[in-house]
Parts: sequence; structure tokens; C-alpha cells
Amino acid sequence: MNARMHLGALDRAASTTLTRRRGIKLTGPVVSSAAKGCRMPHLIKNALSALSSNGWAIFQLPDDGDGAAVIQQAALDIACLLGQPKATRRRGPLVDVLIPTDRQSANRRSLSVRYGLSPFPWHTDGAHWSTPPRYIVMGCLEAAPCTAQTLFCEGSTFDPLNVDGARSSVFRITNGGNSFYAAARGGSDRYYRFDPGCMTPVDAGAQEIVRSIDLFEPSDEQAITWQAGKFLLLDNWRFLHRRGSAQGSTERKLLRVTVMENGKHG
Repeated sequence: MNARMHLGALDRAASTTLTRRRGIKLTGPVVSSAAKGCRMPHLIKNALSALSSNGWAIFQLPDDGDGAAVIQQAALDIACLLGQPKATRRRGPLVDVLIPTDRQSANRRSLSVRYGLSPFPWHTDGAHWSTPPRYIVMGCLEAAPCTAQTLFCEGSTFDPLNVDGARSSVFRITNGGNSFYAAARGGSDRYYRFDPGCMTPVDAGAQEIVRSIDLFEPSDEQAITWQAGKFLLLDNWRFLHRRGSAQGSTERKLLRVTVMENGKHG
């Protein structure tokens, strides 16, 4: 199901389904007790509409004094409306906490272990899965004024990912004991797959794709400056994204939920 199909579901089914799942009595179409007495149903409905039309949406939750709990619940609720939330690591939590980290302290399978506080490369999330997640839901718990932005740009603007070679050049995708080989674009052109953190070029064409994207400067990238309660919904099949430099401040804490299309488990 896509974001447009979920607009009707927001009114018809979300309340019944997630009330039963979590035992929450709802007062509106959104799926959380956090919605009581605030503008969240309207915000989420508008965000899903924008996501369907544009492939991304940004909105700001009102401050009701219980920020962290509301933000986490909203992230999960939106993810459930969009599809099937999936943990990014085996036996890991559904909600990841993202904090800028230097190389020495970083998880060995993260981009931070290679790039530290420097800008991240353009990438798609879940590139190490056989089918990448369709959507990413990100919400900000806290952020200093000078903290790193998140930048995103439509994959169709990346020339190296839209040539014939992107469908034939081979990468080795590292995924523990389930590593495999794939191109940056599949035969169906449903999604982009690109992440230098887990994709190693096998042939000259793949090496050229990596070099070209390193040098590529999109003309129409979007940027989100984070503050507590701000959300980004992103179509991960359609957009690439990256973190800007975090050298100015590491005081940024984001929540992230990755969402599979119903029936697609990666």
C-alpha cells in the first residue's frame, strides 16, 4: 500500500486496528493517545498526503510537555499506518536512536565508523536487505541550534544512478552471513539501492558509480534543520539522503523507524 491509500485508512481503520493492538482509546483518526487534545490527526493526515504527492513530508508536533513519549509513539503510529515497521538490526528495537558519533565510539556496522562527524555520503537506508524499506520515519527528540542537518534529494536527479550501467554494474552487498550481489537499480526500476557503507563495487562500472556520486552535487536538494518535535517522512525507494557535518555540535538525538511495504520483508 502507498501513502495515498493510507489517507482513507487513517479515518476508517486506524483507530479500530491500533486500539485493539495497544489497548489505547482514541478520540480521533490518528492512532495514539498522544493525539488527545492536540492537532496531531490533522498534521499526520496532511503529512501522509504530502508524502504521497512529493515523496517526502516535514511537520512539527506541538509541544505538550511530554515530548519524548509523544514523539516516539507518533513515530511508531505513523510507521504502522504506512506499512510494516522493521528493526534495522537483528534482534534490535523497532525504533533506532541516532546520535552523531565519532569513529572511535561508533557501531562497527554504521556509517559513523567510517565517516565519524564528517558529512555522510548520499545513501538509501536498508540497502543491505534484498528489498529495501519503502519509507523512513524520523522524529527529533532534541537538537542544538547548530546541529547537523539531514539533506535529501530525489534519486532521479542523480545521473550516475539513471544510466544503463546502474542496472548492470555489480556491487557486493554486505549483510553478515546473508551477503549477496546486486545492481544499484533493479530490472523493475522500483527503487534505488545505494550505500557505500555496505556496497562494495565489484566491476569498473560500479566503481565509476561510486566515484561519480561522491562528486555529484544535486541542484535541488532539500534540507531539514532539526528541532525537538520535528518529523521527516521519506520515500526511501525514491529519495537518497545524508547527514550533514556534525563537527559543530553532537547534540542531536533522532528517532528512526524503517517501514517495509506490506508483504515485503527484506
